[in-house]
Amino acid sequence: MLKRILFFAVLAMPGIAQIISSVRGVVAADEPLTGNHLVVSLMEAATRKAVDRAFVGADGTFEFRNLPSGSYIAELAVSSGDPILSLTVSLNTSGDRIELRLSGHKAVLPTGTVSVRELQHPMSAKSKRMFAAAQKASEKGEYLKAVDILRGALTDPAAEGYARMNIGVAYVRAGEAATAVPELKEAARLMPGDAVARTNFAYALLLARRVDEAEVEARGALRLDKNNSKARWVLGSILLAKGSRVEEGVEDLRFASREIPKARVLLAQFYERTGQKAEAVRELREFLPQASDQERKTVEQWLSKLTAK
Repeated sequence: MLKRILFFAVLAMPGIAQIISSVRGVVAADEPLTGNHLVVSLMEAATRKAVDRAFVGADGTFEFRNLPSGSYIAELAVSSGDPILSLTVSLNTSGDRIELRLSGHKAVLPTGTVSVRELQHPMSAKSKRMFAAAQKASEKGEYLKAVDILRGALTDPAAEGYARMNIGVAYVRAGEAATAVPELKEAARLMPGDAVARTNFAYALLLARRVDEAEVEARGALRLDKNNSKARWVLGSILLAKGSRVEEGVEDLRFASREIPKARVLLAQFYERTGQKAEAVRELREFLPQASDQERKTVEQWLSKLTAK
C-alpha cells in the first residue's frame, strides 16, 4: 500500500492557501533602531516573488496584512539598500510571528536563526541572479538544469543553505529522491532552525523509502514549527504507511488538509484499507470540489466503487 500512498504524496505538496489577516514581527537589536530606516520585504519562498514590504518602527515592530498562508523569505534592509538579513519563515495563522535578530543570540521563536557571520556576509547579487535563473528553469520542467545553475551559489556562505535546499527539491521534482537526500540533509544541517528545510529532508527520505529516518526528521520539523502543515502532512503519511500510531497520523492529516486538501486522499485510502467505507466516502466528497479535472474523474470513479451496492 505504501507505493499507492507515495503516488498521491507526490501530488499533495502544494496546498490551497488561507488568508491571514495580520502577521506581526519584530527586529531585535542590541542598539536602538530609531532613525535607521529599516524595511522588511516578504517574498514567496518557492518563487522568490515579491509579496509585500513593511517599514520597521522605532520600537522594532512591523506588520503584514492579508497574507496567504505558506513559506516566505523575509529580508531586512536599510530603505532600498541590499538586504542585511534573510530568513525563511512559515506563516500559517495570525498567531505566527517573524523575529529578525541583529545580534549573535539565537532567536527564541521557531522561525529560524541567523548567525553573526550571515549578517556580515549577506547573499550576493550574483547568487540572487542564480536563484532567479534556476526558478525559471524549474518552471519549464528543466530541473537538472536548475541544479547545475544552483551549484554556482554553493560558494556563497549566505546562499549555500538555500541553494542546497533548492537543489534537493529540484532532484525530487526530477524523480531522483535518493539523489536529493544528501543535498537536503546538508541544507538541514546548515539551517538547523528552519522547519522548511527539515520538512523537505523528511519528504525526500519518505520518497526514498527510508521511512524511520523520515519520521525522525518530520518530528524535528514540528518541534521547530508545530503548525507547519507540510510537516504534519509528511508525518501523517509516514505513520499511516507504517501502520503505527495511526490515530496521531489521522490527526496530522486532518490538520494538514486545511492547507493541503489532498491530505484527504490519504485519509480515504487509509479508511478504505481498514474497512471504513463511509469515512472514506466522506473524505473523498470533501476533497472533490478542490480536485483538478483529471483528479475529479479518478475520485468520482473511486466514489462509485465505494458506494456501489
